[in-house]
Amino acid sequence: MLYVKETHEPVRKAMLAFLFAIGLTTAALAETKPVNMAFSDPGNSVDAQVTIQFQDTATMLYRYVDVTIPANSNAQQKRDAIAGKLRENGFTVNNVGENGLTMPFIDSKTRVYFYNYGTMEHDVMTCAAPAAGAVQFTGFFDPFTPDRQPAIFTAGIVTDVGELTASVSAQELNFQTDGPIICQALFQRLAPRAPQYGAQINYAGDRLEVYFDPAYTVNQGGVNWGTTSPSEGCGGGLILGYPELALSVDGLVAGGRVTLTCHDDRPTEEVSFYYSLSLGETYIPGLNVTLDLRNPVFMGRARADGNGVATLVRTVPRNARGVTVHFQAAAFEKLSPVVTERVR
Repeated sequence: MLYVKETHEPVRKAMLAFLFAIGLTTAALAETKPVNMAFSDPGNSVDAQVTIQFQDTATMLYRYVDVTIPANSNAQQKRDAIAGKLRENGFTVNNVGENGLTMPFIDSKTRVYFYNYGTMEHDVMTCAAPAAGAVQFTGFFDPFTPDRQPAIFTAGIVTDVGELTASVSAQELNFQTDGPIICQALFQRLAPRAPQYGAQINYAGDRLEVYFDPAYTVNQGGVNWGTTSPSEGCGGGLILGYPELALSVDGLVAGGRVTLTCHDDRPTEEVSFYYSLSLGETYIPGLNVTLDLRNPVFMGRARADGNGVATLVRTVPRNARGVTVHFQAAAFEKLSPVVTERVR
């Protein structure tokens, strides 16, 4: 999976999210990147909401900024509402033109994601040299606009080469407008041409995952998305960069198959995966690292592909339900943060 779920207990999660929020407001002290957004006229005839999520790809701590988009706003009014709410939450935001903004001091190891909840418009997000991006259509979408025309669904990519965008109408989909069906149709239109723009697009069910060739995104790389359907569930965003190793764990279900995915800043490097039932310190001589695990169990190795993604799949014991497990990935002289999950 491209994105990692936050798994701490509620109280600790709230505390850590608060600490991360403080870190975001002082991001100018760390390595930062400007993130740019542009908006079209929203189509909501009643007040609707958008949400901007900022997530640290090292710690997986996150922060949400919710913004109300008043009914019958234009693109500039929508931009002003979003920029104002971001400023209220401590972000530096500069307006760009009539319908754009830039956030100049976003930590370069952040995932920035934008969720639309029935605002019915087309949005674009870019930054210099992003690591990856995604566009999502989650759930079932009303196949009609409020004036009963077939809804349109749009996705695309932006690189130094230009912008590649595709759209599909509900009518072309025979009004079967589940997220995975929408994404599959858009994937078929975009994926064959994406390499010409320095990108690779993967179909991942209800979303499209985008990986950028840094040679094509020196000045800009990004994604665009939108729909004229009044349903919520459309969104998009970018991963600005990863720590040296970033680990995610998906499918930790008793008797099932768990997938460990590690994003490595060095493509083709070999990554080792470990788990433990308790935290501590264990030195691994061959990698010259000290794991944050006590009595770790070696799970296996996987070599990162050309995009820096290493994946390992293992079977979860049937009697492990309810057990809390700590996972960590390691390569030579570098570690991922520990990911803690409870077996479902």
